[in-house]
Amino acid sequence: LKNAQAPIDPAYVDMQRKAHADAVKLFETYASGGDNAGLKTFAQQTVDTLKTHQQMIEKIAAGQDAITGATTPAVKTDNTPNAAALVPGANSFTEAQAKSRIEGAGYTNVSKLTKDDQGIWRGHATKAGEGLAVGLDYQGNVVAASK
Repeated sequence: LKNAQAPIDPAYVDMQRKAHADAVKLFETYASGGDNAGLKTFAQQTVDTLKTHQQMIEKIAAGQDAITGATTPAVKTDNTPNAAALVPGANSFTEAQAKSRIEGAGYTNVSKLTKDDQGIWRGHATKAGEGLAVGLDYQGNVVAASK
């Protein structure tokens, strides 16, 4: 990828971003709490390389956005969601990023986040004292509905 000419297939870039985020999380978790000493050592020694690779794919993704003019829309922080409905698609947000985006939209107690088969992060949160079902799509849109 380092020597690849633009444009690089956006779906491939998204896949690499997700794969690297998943790998870093997995290796960090095992490096700190793994039950096999040999694998734990390997995870500890490898996680920095994975993080470097993750940074590289993020730079490529940022370059793609600059070339195509594409950006992930900012999440609104008022009470109005960006979209009336969540948009299915390849979602490269990690669980931590999804939680942060939802919290950035004014929700608290974000929990039970899972990514469904349409690439939408779904979970539960609170806003203005009300428990809500929330979702985050690949565009960064946050939508909530009463439970």
